[in-house]
Amino acid sequence: MAEKIKKTRPELLKQRRKLAMFSRFLPTLVLKKQQIQSEILKVRAQRVKLDEKMQAMIARSDDWAALFSESLPGPITRLIKVKGIERGLKNVAGIKLPIVTRVEYEVSDYSRLSTPLWVDAGLEFLKELLELREHMKVLYEQEAVLQKELRKVTQRVNLFEKVMIPQAKENIRLIRICLAEEQTAAVGRSKIAKGKSAE
Repeated sequence: MAEKIKKTRPELLKQRRKLAMFSRFLPTLVLKKQQIQSEILKVRAQRVKLDEKMQAMIARSDDWAALFSESLPGPITRLIKVKGIERGLKNVAGIKLPIVTRVEYEVSDYSRLSTPLWVDAGLEFLKELLELREHMKVLYEQEAVLQKELRKVTQRVNLFEKVMIPQAKENIRLIRICLAEEQTAAVGRSKIAKGKSAE
């Protein structure tokens, strides 16, 4: 429901100020929306690149992947796990996005003498694969944060474009019509009063 406005000169001034303020903020919001959309595309491109890198690594390892199932005792994957992830933040269009700064691994003790030579190379391969996986997770988080912020900014842009600015323009139009009618009526009354005083 539209707000009830007074049809006075001070209200006209107030509505003009509102319109000027909305018109000033709208381009900033539109720019922020464009920056967020651009960043979402960058994050998606990074994710595709990372996925391709992971697939290439896995394809390269096909030749010696059979070794992973060799008994050491137990699979090689039990020897390594992610111990901790250091995260940071980067600022994009006023939005704080998570980034991975460092991944720490915990490598279980194993006998270098009784294990095959390929185990060291296998552990390095797994480290790289685990790090890529952590980076991929963070890219998904970044996209989720950006999508949420994009929804908010889009709602604000729509509010300004489709509600606030048209409403302020309509209020200004109605107040001007009312003030013009009052002025016309005042001129008419003064002419009638002048005519009566002349008689």
